[in-house]
Parts: sequence; C-alpha cells; structure tokens
Amino acid sequence: MIETIVLFCVFLILIYLWKYKRPENFPPGPTPLPIIGNIMELPKGHLYPKVEEWAKMYGQIIGLRVFNDLIVFVTGVDNVLAALRKEEFQSRPDIFSIKATSFGKSLGKFFSNGEQWNKSRKFTVKQMRALGKSEKENLIADEIDQLIETIKDGIMQGNDLFGLAAVNVIWMIIANKRLAFNDERSRRFLDNLDKIFRIGDPGGGDIVDVFPIFRFISSKFKLTMKVVNEIHNYIKEAIQEHREILDPNNPRDLIDSYLIEMDCNKGNPDTYFTEENLIVIITDLFTAGAETTSNSIEFVLLYMILYPEVQEKMQEEIDRVLGRGRKPVLDDKANLHYTMAVLNEVERINSVVPTNVPHYCVKDTTFGGYFIPKGSLISMNLHSIGYDPKYWKNPKTFNPERFLDSQGQYTRPSNMPTFGLGQRVCVGEMIARNIIFLFTTTFFEKFSISLPPGEPKPSTVALPGITSAPQPFKISVKSRY
Repeated sequence: MIETIVLFCVFLILIYLWKYKRPENFPPGPTPLPIIGNIMELPKGHLYPKVEEWAKMYGQIIGLRVFNDLIVFVTGVDNVLAALRKEEFQSRPDIFSIKATSFGKSLGKFFSNGEQWNKSRKFTVKQMRALGKSEKENLIADEIDQLIETIKDGIMQGNDLFGLAAVNVIWMIIANKRLAFNDERSRRFLDNLDKIFRIGDPGGGDIVDVFPIFRFISSKFKLTMKVVNEIHNYIKEAIQEHREILDPNNPRDLIDSYLIEMDCNKGNPDTYFTEENLIVIITDLFTAGAETTSNSIEFVLLYMILYPEVQEKMQEEIDRVLGRGRKPVLDDKANLHYTMAVLNEVERINSVVPTNVPHYCVKDTTFGGYFIPKGSLISMNLHSIGYDPKYWKNPKTFNPERFLDSQGQYTRPSNMPTFGLGQRVCVGEMIARNIIFLFTTTFFEKFSISLPPGEPKPSTVALPGITSAPQPFKISVKSRY
C-alpha cells in the first residue's frame, strides 16, 4: 500500500515537472514553486520596484510562472518600445476577472480582441475625430471656467480638485451632459471610477482567474463587481434617456451615434453593435481617460508646491506669452516651451501608468533573444521609460530643463510613449494632453500655490493601483491678481 502511494506521488511529481517545466530558452527569473509558481513573489501595490529588482539579477527581460500562466516582464526603454511595437504582443489575455466586468464577454475597446476590438476602436476613433479641434477646445475651456469659479483663496485639498472637470469633458463627448458636483449620484459615480483603479492590482495573479469558483468567496472580486455594476447602471440610464429622444438625422454625441449604428444592424445576429458593448466602451473611455488625466494634473500641483522656483519660472513664461488675464489656447503650446517641459518632466518622473495592463502573445516567437511561447502574458514596466540611465541623466532629479535644447526650445523625445504605441495606443491621447495643458496653464495663470504652513512635506510616492494617483495633500491657493 505504501509503495503504491509513493509511486503515485512520484508519478504526479513527474507529470508536474513535465507540464510546468520552464520552456527551453525562456527568459530567466526566480525559481517557481510547485503548482502556484511565483505568485507569492508578486507584490501587492506597486509592481515596478520588484521588476526592477529582478532586472538587476536576471536582466531586463524576466520570465515567471503564475499557476498555469507564463509571464514575461519587460523593462528598460529599448525593450519596452520593442515590445509595444511587436506584432505578436498586440492582443489581450482572456481573463475571467476582466470578462466578468463586461457581461461575461470580450467587449469594448480596451480588453477585447479581433473584430470586436477592431469595430469598437474604429467607432471610437471616428467619434473622437468628429468633434473638431475648436469644438474640443471650447468644450475644455468651458469646463475650466466652471472649475475656476469654484476655487477661492485659502487652503484646500490638492487631489480630487480636477476629477469632476476631467470626467465632464469626456461625459460631454459621450452624452452631451455634465455631472453636477453637488449631486449625490454623480459623486458616487466619480468615487466608483476611482475605486476601480485603487482596487486593481497591476501584478495580476488574481485567484479567481485561476479558480473561478473562488468568485463566491473573494471579497475583492465581490467589491469589484459591485462597483462595476453601479457604473454600468449609471451609464444604462443615460443610454435609455438618449433612446427616448433619439433623432437618427441629428446625432448629438457618441451615444446617439452608437444607437443609430445599433438600429442599422438590427436583425443581424453577427453584429458587434450591442448595448452591452456600448456600456463597456463608455466605461473604457472613463476609466482610461478621466482618471489618468485628472491624476496627471494633480501631480503637476504636487510638484509645483515642492519646487516653487519651477512654478515661478513657469508663471513668468505664461505672463510673457499671454499677458495678464488672457486665457491660454492650444496654439500657445508652440510658445510656452518651459511650461511644456514642466508637464513632460512630471509625466516622466511619476508615470501615471507605471505598469501596463498585460498583453498576450498570440503565437510562438522570440524577443530579446529569448523564446516566448504562445499564450504568454507580456507585462511592461512603463515606469522604467522615465528612469533608464541610458537616456536620462540623474533620472531621480526633478529637472524640466532636460526637455529644453540649447536655445531653450521645447523638445519632446520619441522614447516616452506614455499613451502606448502600436495598435493598442490610447485613442484619447491628444484630447488628454490638451486637457492637461489647458487646465494647468489656466490655473497657474490665475493662481499661485504653496505648501500650507505647518503641513508636512507631501510624498511623491504614488498610491498603488492600476494607475498612479498622488497621496492626499493640501495646497494653499492665492490669486495672482
């Protein structure tokens, strides 16, 4: 009997070693444990510090196993740029926890693949382009004016200041309406958008993705689904309002245009235009756009109270180019060289998306001299783009001048793909950059900020989550005229 049990255990071990052995010439990395692999080594919170630690031991392309999944972590500017462009890495993994948040299907433009992704992306790009440059600029300017009117001299919270305004720009494009700051349902919608990113774990390895049965007991999964369902219900109500007054000949916004496409495809069993897909597209636009945009602006505020001399120099340039009291416009980018350098330095030193949502390798391939099997997950350390010593001198030092040439002209390097590259590049990159520029320049043309007396110096270490957000900090606001 004992001999039988021993032989059976040996048989199981041999099966495991055969099935889970590291593929030949797979990137080096820490030794995985039986069954669970390297899941215990994936940190909670920020992932990039651990990846950079592994890079010192194994090189800039690192291979791990988490249960059945092979994961390749890529770090360093050259490697990340190559991975973002590589054709075989342009897909998304079929993950249970992701599909659960999109009606159990692969929908939207962010996590879908194939023709579903292609149709959703083309529609979204078309809608973004349908709104002209001047219309977008006026939309952003109107929202800034609404925000500026609420800001008074005194001490206030530095974060959460721009969240509603950033959401409203996107909501106007989507639904031709604004969220009211004092409306309880609108505030809850904003809070839920923030929770999605704080709940999310860039390290992956969620137990429900390996054992879906655990969804019934996972508190994290239950909270995620509760938040997502509330977001979806809010969007459903807006869609229903549009449906009731839809004029097929005069679409007002993205929802109207999508409903018209749905009606044109009515009766087609193979259509990709469904209400569920519209809900997920809108959720994608909010979660990928408003959150990162508002956080980017709040990081600018944070660094301006930490580096008052930079703030003063930026305001001197704004005054010189605009004159006192003129509102900035997008064409001013060409003359606000130091201001653009400041925005880029904040973007570099504290990446709002330090680790990308994993990509999926669609077929056996090679990368960096290593064999990457089909089905591997590809995780890229975007934080390393701003810290690679090959391209940045003293990368931990905040220094906007690194983006100015010898004549003081702004020069943006090509090795900072904050919004991605290749097929998965963010469709809202231009509008996000325009919002950040106009909000920042309008704010600092009118106000100066400083650290309130007695307040501790705020940390630049970001809150963990899928995206980075500044830790809570306060600012002292003073009108400049």
